[in-house]
Amino acid sequence: MGQAGRTIAPGTGTTPRRNRGFTRRRSYLKMIFSRSIPKRNYRDYRLYRPLLRQDFQHRCAYCLIHEFFVGGEAGFEIDHHRPLHGPYARPDLEAVYTNLYWSCSECNANKGDTWPSPEEYEMGVRFLDPCQPDDDHDLHWKFHPDGTLQALTLIGAYTEEKLLLWRPFLQERRAQQFRDQEEAEELEARLKRKQVNPGRRRELEQRLAEIKRRLEPPIFDRARWGDRIPHA
Repeated sequence: MGQAGRTIAPGTGTTPRRNRGFTRRRSYLKMIFSRSIPKRNYRDYRLYRPLLRQDFQHRCAYCLIHEFFVGGEAGFEIDHHRPLHGPYARPDLEAVYTNLYWSCSECNANKGDTWPSPEEYEMGVRFLDPCQPDDDHDLHWKFHPDGTLQALTLIGAYTEEKLLLWRPFLQERRAQQFRDQEEAEELEARLKRKQVNPGRRRELEQRLAEIKRRLEPPIFDRARWGDRIPHA
């Protein structure tokens, strides 16, 4: 079970760690998020929204879906890792930055006020905390090319069950991720060959650019009243 039995204080993931994006398809994903130190403390946790987007690289802390694939910023919410309500509520952590996580709206809704009991937590049953060095996603799940997950730890199994990380949309996105990474590797290898004629090279470069746009999508901020209307 690796680190599954280790007791880690929830919502305190402040260990500095280099951000790592998508890796090659064989390990699928490696992602540990590093938190910034806020320049000021807010009483209204919603004011941390821009910093959270940055720290979590515009991805859901739990399922890793990028904002781009769920309608941009509007498809995301601020999750209180340790919930504010329920039997194990911690309302005192409402505006504590280390208890705030950037989450897609579906993962946040599925998580709700769920939290393991003290007995479960002692056994190592808890939610994934991707701000902790020992909580790389690929340490808790094996990602298969068809997009399915295989839990490797109690943490992985609990998080997958409670957040419904098996949902079909995520499975398809993970499978597409594998296909894109595989095709990108093949295109990069072909482009290294000197005998590729100029016309064909341009086609391959265009295709590679399209794939890379899906692998590292553009960022879209939520439209708000008062924003300038873009013109054609």
